[in-house]
Amino acid sequence: SSRGFRRHQSFGRFNYSLYDKYLFTGTFRADGSSRFAPSNRWGYFPAGAFAWRLSEENFLKETSWLDDLKLRLAYGAVGSDAISSELWKQSWASATGSYSINEVIQPLYRPASDLIANPDLKWETTITRNVGLDFTLFDRKLSGTVEVYKNTVKDLLLVRDVSPLTGFSFTQENIGSTSNKGIEISLNG
Repeated sequence: SSRGFRRHQSFGRFNYSLYDKYLFTGTFRADGSSRFAPSNRWGYFPAGAFAWRLSEENFLKETSWLDDLKLRLAYGAVGSDAISSELWKQSWASATGSYSINEVIQPLYRPASDLIANPDLKWETTITRNVGLDFTLFDRKLSGTVEVYKNTVKDLLLVRDVSPLTGFSFTQENIGSTSNKGIEISLNG
């Protein structure tokens, strides 16, 4: 349910180029989501990249077969709040029937679902790291990229079984992590 869901974002970015050889980019993002308890509402996600245009260096500038050569390094983090709203606090629903305390009829309430609330939920974070080499050769007849990357996701937002003794079946938690890594090569001719 998205009842009462609110999201806030703040974003900052800078770019800097020195002699058209050294390129810097940095960003910082702060995301707020009402899908988490007030103590975990905000997630902070930095990113940065550096590129070095090697083909502009004196030791490569006069190379006749090399048109462009650039080395890139990058790191970035992003967050996910891909869960239902208000899983951090327990909700209740009216139940049929009633009971008496000192001959005063009391209404019955039951949990609204079989999922127990978890006030410790926080942002799931994906971190990307990569190193790349872009090139153009032979009077722009051949170009390509070689890229090495590693991506990790930490604090995965997953549903987990709980003991039936609790009166519930499941809870949402930040558990585990995943990663993938590899090399990508592309050539254009």
